[in-house]
Amino acid sequence: MIDIRRFAGTIVAVVAVVIACLVASPSISDNAAPTSPFQPHVDMKTFMEHVLGPAAAIIWRVNGVVIDEKGEHDLSPKSDDDWEKVVSGAATLAETTNALMIPQRARDPDWNRFVKKLADAANKAYRAAEAHDLKSVSEVSDQLDGICAACHRHYGLE
Repeated sequence: MIDIRRFAGTIVAVVAVVIACLVASPSISDNAAPTSPFQPHVDMKTFMEHVLGPAAAIIWRVNGVVIDEKGEHDLSPKSDDDWEKVVSGAATLAETTNALMIPQRARDPDWNRFVKKLADAANKAYRAAEAHDLKSVSEVSDQLDGICAACHRHYGLE
């Protein structure tokens, strides 16, 4: 014959052990992939127009020439102030690539591959601008054009 008090005591002990295990074990949300603490504040179009584009334009400008009624004007940096603008633009572009890798901005698995190429080129531009190396900044400027064009083609943004 079963002793009801003993059986009830066993049930209570088993329930207590199960509850203790549930409390001590990690919850399902603890095992979920962590969400990024970084959040985009503007959409991609705004980001490109107001953040990335202006920084890249500073680097592209080193290869620029303006022709007007007074002749041809080379836009490459000539003074320390001009170089400081190129350094600033290149540093901004390099750091901007981190914002491009916010998970919510990644469009597909190829996204970070394109961003990495941009980051490498921006870093080269920054180092060259710091050294006032016009030839190297000019070469990177050409590379940036190709990197951006390839990304825009891939994502249908032409």
